Amino acid sequence: MAKPTVRVRIGFTANEFTLDDLVRGVLDTGQLGGAVTLTDVTTDVQSVSVNRGRSRDLDSFSTGFATVRLLNNARKYENTNTSSPYSPGIEPLIVLHVDATTDGGSNYEDIFVGFVTDIGLSYPDSSNSFADFAASDGFMKLANTALINASFGSQTSGALVSSVLDNANVKYSTNRNIETGVSTMQSLSGISDNTLTVLQQIERSENGLLFMDRSGTLQFKSRHTTFPSTPSATFSDDGSDVPYLQVNYINDDNEIYNIVNLTRVGGTAQQAQDAGSQGKYLIRTLQRTGLFNNSDTEVLEAANFLLGKFKDAIIRFDDLVVDLTEASTSNQNTVLAREVGDVVKVELTPPGSGSPSQITSNEIIDGISFNITPDLFTISYKLSNADVQAFMRLDNTLFGILDTDKLGY
Repeated sequence: MAKPTVRVRIGFTANEFTLDDLVRGVLDTGQLGGAVTLTDVTTDVQSVSVNRGRSRDLDSFSTGFATVRLLNNARKYENTNTSSPYSPGIEPLIVLHVDATTDGGSNYEDIFVGFVTDIGLSYPDSSNSFADFAASDGFMKLANTALINASFGSQTSGALVSSVLDNANVKYSTNRNIETGVSTMQSLSGISDNTLTVLQQIERSENGLLFMDRSGTLQFKSRHTTFPSTPSATFSDDGSDVPYLQVNYINDDNEIYNIVNLTRVGGTAQQAQDAGSQGKYLIRTLQRTGLFNNSDTEVLEAANFLLGKFKDAIIRFDDLVVDLTEASTSNQNTVLAREVGDVVKVELTPPGSGSPSQITSNEIIDGISFNITPDLFTISYKLSNADVQAFMRLDNTLFGILDTDKLGY
């Protein structure tokens, strides 16, 4: 089977007026127009790399990055070349869109949508030139804005996320999917801080998820977001389901915490601890301060929940690598459709005898990386144990099993 066909498009439309945008929405400075025009530059693509997500469960999601190398022998991607068909639109903050198709172009799956931050030109010899377009996803825009003496009323975590995005000093686009949230945040006043920092503190206060998806949509998910009754994909090494190249099976002490100290703004420190875990693993402390929750009671419930998740060593899969170069079309579609936050099943058949003969685990995708060249199409996943993260779900075949799933709050 042929590997998926990657497509790269760039929006060489500098100075296009964008309503409500702090930079491109200033009257008398931009040109009126419709949506950004994307130009297909796939014929010049030499390689594509993408890295999105986070390294582990306790981390916040990071800004996603992509790098696209283009052949520049015709000097099309030099911003000093006024004869370029893309002049004068070769500049930072133009849109870069990477997607892939398995059916010849009838349908495409997004891989990355972001904004160019750097264009590097290289000349390895007298006959060749390359242009490396580096891009970041929408988290970059949030990280470059700040709230200034902002105030917000008491509201749910999701409503507060929307209020921050709508703030006059942020004015983030409507390209978002914000869930209501379960926790109620307290009234806040005089907030002057980086926008992304504030949003990630809301994420921690909710114990939810805040990330930029593969289509460039900002996603906020509450901690009660329903886990599926079946995994979205199964990766196996026994010839069934989606095959993979390699996976690491980890049993370490990197995510053991048996004292959890949480403090909200204006509240008192709330602590949960487990003596049995301390006796096995020594004292391991997780501390979070400045949470926005509106009651110490809920903060204590959050501390107990986090303690339940992390007081014991977590055996997990990690660094799962899938090669789509020769994969079936069905498996290619399954893999390309995956997103951070998805629950997948991993099956490992170790060599030698033992019981069980196969190790299986439900995992959550924390990070996704692509490495694409003319001869290669591999995807790497960072994983974390889904059974540890999930709440008890009645009538759910995966997360409704007594004595295995955590009670929520």
